[in-house]
Amino acid sequence: MSYNLCLLSRNDKYQIQLEYEASYWAYQVKKGKKTRDVVYSTILSRSVSEQDFLKRQFEQYLSMM
Repeated sequence: MSYNLCLLSRNDKYQIQLEYEASYWAYQVKKGKKTRDVVYSTILSRSVSEQDFLKRQFEQYLSMM
């Protein structure tokens, strides 16, 4: 099964980008390249509408790794 990401709406593409960022932060925390505090300060510097989603996804990816 394949998906053409070009066919997604702009909002859906942006949500994928946010998930990618959250997973990368979780990877960096697991590898000891960043601390949780640094990641949370980065998340809190983002817009309010993104903060809950980023926190939720970050914690989810941390629990999966």
